[in-house]
Amino acid sequence: MKKILYLADGYKVDRHPLEFAGFVCNLLKSPLAGLFVEPASHDAGSEMALREEIVCSGIALDHQLPLAELKQECLDRNLTIFRSACEDAGINGHAEVISDHVAATALLECRYADLLLIDPAMGLTIPSAAHTPSMTRNILSQAECPVILAPERFDGLEEILFAYDASPSAVFAIKQFRALFPKLSDRKLTVLTAGGEANVSKNELQRMAEWLRENYGKVNFVNAGIDSRIALMEYALEKEKLIVVMGAYGRNGWSTFLSSSHAEPLAKFISIPIFISHL
Repeated sequence: MKKILYLADGYKVDRHPLEFAGFVCNLLKSPLAGLFVEPASHDAGSEMALREEIVCSGIALDHQLPLAELKQECLDRNLTIFRSACEDAGINGHAEVISDHVAATALLECRYADLLLIDPAMGLTIPSAAHTPSMTRNILSQAECPVILAPERFDGLEEILFAYDASPSAVFAIKQFRALFPKLSDRKLTVLTAGGEANVSKNELQRMAEWLRENYGKVNFVNAGIDSRIALMEYALEKEKLIVVMGAYGRNGWSTFLSSSHAEPLAKFISIPIFISHL
């Protein structure tokens, strides 16, 4: 049994990403531990934004009701959605609300976990009343376990796309993915290599191919060319039921991917899960 965490905005919870979490938990025969971010205090500007978010979440806005009560009503509603989604998926789920020292608390939990799932509402570029992109990036970059950016919608998984640049981080990522998800070894695996032979030598490519074919039944290699990030976006746009596997801080073609504005569009607008691991 694995320990799986689900980091989410306490004011923005949607059932669709939770369906992906249920899929992962059922694969690993594991429960789901929800970590819901709910800041203890807000300034005047963030209070206005928070009231708008609460209305968008489906809570009727009562201007006479204190903000604290509105927050609690919204949080209670979202925790109910979480528990209901876990029940529908046939998994055990429990939730914890984080109000203070959010990043430090989440990172401590990650140290003793096997996998962290990050809800798409915890965006990498767009802030909310409960989080900032820098906080999410901090958790993503320092988590001491693999991370999956969950998709907004999930309809199944047929293909694994491995972003490979011959870096130790990239190789470590695919090994961690294989160790966590041996049941996915029957899926098609496509290896997207960054930058051609300038980054990935024939010897490295051959060694990687040998290891992959010992662990996956269907392996295909695609050269991403010079602009590897565009190639990744284009490939993902043409596919459905796909998961991307990548090392977060490779030394070559993928090294700046997650520190740019490309990662969130890939996860949000194309709506695919992204598995990230780093040494």
